[in-house]
Formats: sequence, structure tokens, C-alpha cells
Amino acid sequence: MHLKTVFALLLLTSITTAAMAQNSPDSLRHLSDSLQYSSDSAQQKPAGAAADDPSQFFTRVELFNELQHYGKKDFYLNQTVLRANIKIGKRFTTRIDIPFVYNSLSTAAEYSQLGIGDISFRLLGYKLIENPKSAITASVEISLNTAASPILGTGKNLVIPVVSYTRVIPRQKILLALVVQQANSVSGDKSRSNISFSKIQAVVIKTLTRKTWVVVAPEWFIDYVHGGLSMNFRSRYNITPRPRINFFATASAGIFGDFAGRYQWSGELGCRYFLLRNRHAKK
Repeated sequence: MHLKTVFALLLLTSITTAAMAQNSPDSLRHLSDSLQYSSDSAQQKPAGAAADDPSQFFTRVELFNELQHYGKKDFYLNQTVLRANIKIGKRFTTRIDIPFVYNSLSTAAEYSQLGIGDISFRLLGYKLIENPKSAITASVEISLNTAASPILGTGKNLVIPVVSYTRVIPRQKILLALVVQQANSVSGDKSRSNISFSKIQAVVIKTLTRKTWVVVAPEWFIDYVHGGLSMNFRSRYNITPRPRINFFATASAGIFGDFAGRYQWSGELGCRYFLLRNRHAKK
């Protein structure tokens, strides 16, 4: 388990270093351009609402901390996630998440309450279709049973296919998206329940100014092991003080259901940094 964690950290370091050394920078495609306010600048910049568009691929590093509070008294999770998105050519991307988790629950077995959680890789995100107003992407995410303690992870290795559809409404500066995931456990701790659920998320991105935008993202979970439907409501405020830097704050509330991924409420603060240089584009 510890070897897996060390390997993942080394892999993240090597990927990030390679990305920073690339010569060809990221650029916005027309789908994202239609969300931006017009500018006299000759530069295309990976900023604004396009940063949260699931159909757009940018090489970047993100760091965010989320506090999740559940229905039980004094039960919460605090996790800090280091995420690296790496763009590969025009149509491919990959992603790695390394979570550092604190679980407030103490156990009779005295499991560690603090440490690395389940590391996940999103492999070869691919744009199936892209035109000036819409896009469809697909990818496969692998979540590994790397948690340093049983209460810091699922205890299972997961395979999660992901498909997203995005459509932009230029006049209102709104982007609409639908993201569908199907998670299935394939191996891991035999003493723990298998995992099989669908997550359906609607995403609405509204550009406010050249430097600010909001995201509203209700999400539903369909649990096929224990049964039932659950829902979260998430909202995010974003600001980009400089072209290569975003800051964001997210608030979430559990609306109904008892799925493990639905919390009573959560708060999140984070930032993202685009690694590659901006591209000078012709007007």
C-alpha cells in the first residue's frame, strides 16, 4: 500500500515536470471562446468560465481543501487534494488526484484517522465530438485502494467510465453540461461491500465579468448495492486575478438520500494554476 502511494507521487512529479517542459502551449477552442468577454488583446488565455468546462482540456495543477459534514454527530471528513491535469495533443487528457484525508470518527481498532486516501487516475479523456456550440467527451477513471487506513478510503479498486455533453449559449454567456459516471468495484478488501453506483451531474456555468463566473452543479447518485437515490447541490464562485491563476470557493448541501457520497453540507476552497504559456492568436 505504501509502495503504491510512493509510486503515484513519483509519477505525478514526473508528469508535471514533463508538462512544464513542453513547448506547445494550451489554447482555447471556439467553444470556450464564446464564453469569454471580447478583448482587444491578441492573446488567447486559458482563463474564465472555460476552466470549469468539462469538454475543455488544459494542463494545470489544482490544490483544494474540502470539509464534508455528515448527518451523524461530530462526523466529518477533511480532505486536501492535489490534482494534476495533463493535456496530450489536441483531443486527449489525463488526470491524477492525490487526497490527504482526516476522518473524525475514532474506531475500536484504533485505525489511523489521518493519511493518504484513495488515489485516482483519469485515463485518456477523449473528445469524441466538438463543434462551435457543443462537445462530447469520454474517459475512464481508475480509483486505487491506496488509503493508509481503512477509514480513509473505500477499501476497493474502482473502474469509472465518464461521459460528458456540453452546449454553450453565447448570448447569455452560459454553458450547460451533463456528466454521467458509472462506478464499479473490481477488487479490494473482501470484507467490505462491493460498490456500484451511477452519478449524474448537471452543470451550469455563467460568466459574470471577464474575471469572475459561477458554477451551479446539482448531482444525483443511484446506488445499486444498497438501493436508493441521493442528491447533493453544489455551487461555486470563481475568480481569475491573473490569466494563469484561478481561485474558487464551493458550498454544497445534501438534499436527500443516504448514499455515502452525499453529505449534509460541505465547504471547499481551492486554486488552479495553468502550467503552459499562453498562445498568441491571430484576431
